[in-house]
Amino acid sequence: MNDLVQRIARQAELPLPEAIPLPAQAYWDPGLYELELERIFRGDWVCIARVEQVPAAGDYLAVDLAAEPMMVVRGEDEEIRVFSRVCRHRYVDLLGGKTEDSQKERGCAEWFECPYHSWTYRLDGSLMNAPEMLDRPGFDQAAYGLRPIHQQIWQGFIFVNLDGLAEPLEMSGLERVLDKYDLANWRIATVVDWGETKVNWKIMVENYAECYHHIGIHKETLQPLWPIGTVELGDEQGDDWFFSRMKAGAETAAGEEDGHLLQPSWLPPQRDLSPYQRSQSLLMVKFPMFMIVPSPDITFWFKAIPTGPETHRLEVALLVPQEHFDLEGREDGVQEAADFFRTFQGEDASINEFVQSTTRSANASGGVLHRHEQAIWQLQKYLASRLSEAGSTTSR
Repeated sequence: MNDLVQRIARQAELPLPEAIPLPAQAYWDPGLYELELERIFRGDWVCIARVEQVPAAGDYLAVDLAAEPMMVVRGEDEEIRVFSRVCRHRYVDLLGGKTEDSQKERGCAEWFECPYHSWTYRLDGSLMNAPEMLDRPGFDQAAYGLRPIHQQIWQGFIFVNLDGLAEPLEMSGLERVLDKYDLANWRIATVVDWGETKVNWKIMVENYAECYHHIGIHKETLQPLWPIGTVELGDEQGDDWFFSRMKAGAETAAGEEDGHLLQPSWLPPQRDLSPYQRSQSLLMVKFPMFMIVPSPDITFWFKAIPTGPETHRLEVALLVPQEHFDLEGREDGVQEAADFFRTFQGEDASINEFVQSTTRSANASGGVLHRHEQAIWQLQKYLASRLSEAGSTTSR
């Protein structure tokens, strides 16, 4: 394991013109995956939900990350909190047992009752009732509330840090790039549940973040919309984030304004966006797995969660400006966008599975990276900083 981490660290030090892909072993090694769970998915910030997914008091959403069962809950005070779902008595999942299947992932509750011994918790996580436990000498009911998960909200996105040791969430770089976009005022219009795919999480992130493959697997879909020749790599990058500007191609442009080819859209664009902003979609990633594509009319949020060394789950939410939720034809436009997503995601999922299937080959080595694969190079730098012993302490 040390050798693999050191190889990743050495590669991360190469300049971009000399960058090479990750060692193929990094996409399947169980030991590396366990290290990633510890130092990345438990040690860094991971986005798990949107605030509008728990709109009313008592609404909850179940999420599992790095073997930690959690739930996002809106309290009676309207505050959003994230708790471990593990009962403080004998460790049962509060949403397990006889909980109806329809209520295991989301629902609305006045309180949470453990299905094993009926310990009951309020919406703020405090212990409301522990049957007969007051007879136990020294039992302090106030000390046995649900364990809170460290969380922060940014533009409506809910991030968690499982070990509670990370520095405050830093998003100022992405905010500068977003400029007039205020995603706090957008809402989820629909969600495409892609399910689990037999692909390591890094393969999925790498494929998402680079546009070089538009000329290959996406010849008929994304290449006409965002030709590789018009994609601009961001002029500002951070240690754990990357962006590029995918500009409309002449073949599919919806018109021209102030010298900018306007990107075609399914819905009216957000108000106050300039012609320049309406000419493109932003491809943004904050490592490890926060991925959004803000576009003038619809923003795609790729919510991916690793589930094993060679698997991950994916849901993609389509967000629409709140001001456009009541527009006539909104549902049709969102449906068309969702159908388009299913088409190009099917292309991506297929090729990613092919990549995963050959990572154990003795010939899976010696590759090179194109400049449009800069995000892959930056992911390597992120991995090196988080997985090395020094990086795991200095990054906190």
